[in-house]
Amino acid sequence: MVVMKPSIEELKKRTDGLDVLPQILRAAQMGFEKMDKEYIDLFRWYGLYQQKPKDGYFMLRIKIPNGELLANQIRAVAAIANSFGRGLVDITTRQNYQLHWIKIEDVPEIFERLHNVGLLTTGACGDVPRNVVGCPVAGLDAEEFCDATPIVKRVSAFLTGNKDFSNLPRKFKISISGCRQRCAQPDINDIGIYGTERLRANRYEYGFGLMVGGGLSTRPYFAADLGVFLKPGQVFEVVHRIAIIFRDAEVLRKDRSKSRLKFLIHDPQIGIGPQRFRALLEEKLGYQLEDHHSPEPLGNSDDDHLGIRPQRQEGFYYIGVPVLSGRTTGDTLLRLADLAEEYSTQAMVRNTNKQNFILTFVPEHRVPPLAEKLKALGLPPLSQPFRRGMVSCTGNQFCNLAITETKNLSIHIAERLERLFPEARPHVRIHISGCPNNCAQTAIADIGLRGGLTKVDGQSIESYDLVVGGRTGAGRRFAEIVARKIPASEVVTVIANLYRAFLAWSKNGETFSAFVDAMGTEQLAALAQSSPESRV
Repeated sequence: MVVMKPSIEELKKRTDGLDVLPQILRAAQMGFEKMDKEYIDLFRWYGLYQQKPKDGYFMLRIKIPNGELLANQIRAVAAIANSFGRGLVDITTRQNYQLHWIKIEDVPEIFERLHNVGLLTTGACGDVPRNVVGCPVAGLDAEEFCDATPIVKRVSAFLTGNKDFSNLPRKFKISISGCRQRCAQPDINDIGIYGTERLRANRYEYGFGLMVGGGLSTRPYFAADLGVFLKPGQVFEVVHRIAIIFRDAEVLRKDRSKSRLKFLIHDPQIGIGPQRFRALLEEKLGYQLEDHHSPEPLGNSDDDHLGIRPQRQEGFYYIGVPVLSGRTTGDTLLRLADLAEEYSTQAMVRNTNKQNFILTFVPEHRVPPLAEKLKALGLPPLSQPFRRGMVSCTGNQFCNLAITETKNLSIHIAERLERLFPEARPHVRIHISGCPNNCAQTAIADIGLRGGLTKVDGQSIESYDLVVGGRTGAGRRFAEIVARKIPASEVVTVIANLYRAFLAWSKNGETFSAFVDAMGTEQLAALAQSSPESRV
C-alpha cells in the first residue's frame, strides 16, 4: 500500500513548525538514515532545507535583520562553513547567509555556535515572516529620510519565533527602510514600508509610506501603494495588523499556488483590491490612516550603495564591495572579519539585498589602505559594472526546483564581459534564475536569464529565456521576454550583443533601462541575435 505524504497544511495542523526543534535534535542523535522524516518539511521553520538530491545534506539559512553583522558574528559563520559546509557561503537577496552540505548530526553544535554570537535560523524558511530587510546603509546615508533600523529590529524581534505567526498561509516578506532611493525594494514585498516626507506648518515631517501585496515567482505583482502617511510610531502596529489579516485569510489556504498576500490584493478571483484592503486594515487598527501621495524615489532603486561614499557621520566612510554571484568562502569571511576589526571603528559589515558587502565606519584616512586590501582579497570597491550588478540564485547544484546551473555561469558571464568591455562604466544588472520561480529576481533585472531546457541534435541541454527592462521604483515595470531557449553556451554572446548596441546608442550617459524603452522588444530581439562577428 502506498502511503501518501501529508500536505504542508496537514503537517501544520498536526504540529506547529516552531515545535519541531526537539525532533531536529532527536534526528541529530539518530542520524539521517534512521531519523523520522515525517516532519522533515517543518525543519524549514529553523532554516533547514533539504538540498538536492535529498540524500542527507541540508541548506541552512541564517537570518540577519537589516543585514547587520559584527565581525565576531561573521567569524562564527565562517568557522561553521569551514567546519561543516565545505567552506561555501552564499549571500541571499534578503541579506541572509546560506550554508550548504550541512549534516543533521552537526546541527546542534551549529545552532549553539550561532546562538553564542546572537545569530538565529528561526523563521529563516517556512510559512512564517521571513527576514526583515532594510537599507544596508541605514543610519549612515546622509540623504535618507530617517534611520529605520530600530523599527526593523523591533518588528523582527516580535515576529521571530512568535507562535501567533508561525502558521501563515505561506511565507511573508517585509521591507522597512527610510532610504530615499527605496533600495529595500518595497515594490516586491508583502509589506513595503518606505521613507517619505510631507510639509506641515512650513516644516518637513519625515515618516513612511505603505505598499502591500508585492511578490515575484511565476506570477509577479508589484505592491499596491495604499497612499498613506505613517508616523514612525505607527509602523509596528500596522505591520502587526497586516500580519494578522494575512494569517486569518482562510481563502489563501485553499490553493497553495495562490497563498501569498499578493493574491489577496490583486488576484481577479479572490483579490479584494487595495482600497478594500486599506479599509480592512483601518478596521483592525481602529482608526483611519492619513492620506498622502509620496514623491517618486530618488535615484536608482535597484542600486545597493556600493563604492566608497562618505557617511553622515563626519570623517567616516562606508565601502561597498561586490561579491560575484553572491558566493564567497569561509576563508574570505574570516579575512573580511579581520579587516572589519582593523579598519572599522564599530567592527561592522552589512549584507545587501543584491548579495554584496558594505564595511562601515571607516575613518577617512584609512579608506585607501582598506580599499587596497579588499582588492587583494578579490573584493574591489571600484569594480566593473557587470560584477556589481550580477545576482544569481542557488541553481541546480543545491536547489531541488532549479533546472539549470547558475553560480558558475554568472561568474563566467561577468568575467567574459569584463574582458570584452574593459572600459565599460554604465551599470547593468544581470540576474540569473535556474527556473521560472524568479528567486534571483529576474523579473526586475535589466537583463534576466530564466533557466530551462531545450533540445539540440536530439540532446536535452540547459538553456535560458532572456528578459529585459525590469526595474522597481520610478517607472517600475517587469522585464519582457525577447528570446527563448538560448543554449547556455550562447548566453554570453547574446548579452554582449545587447550591451554593445547599448553602448553605441548611449551618448549622454543614458541608462540601460532607457535603451530598452527606446528600442522595444522586437528590435532588442533582433539585436540580441545580431552579427556573427560579435560572437565570443
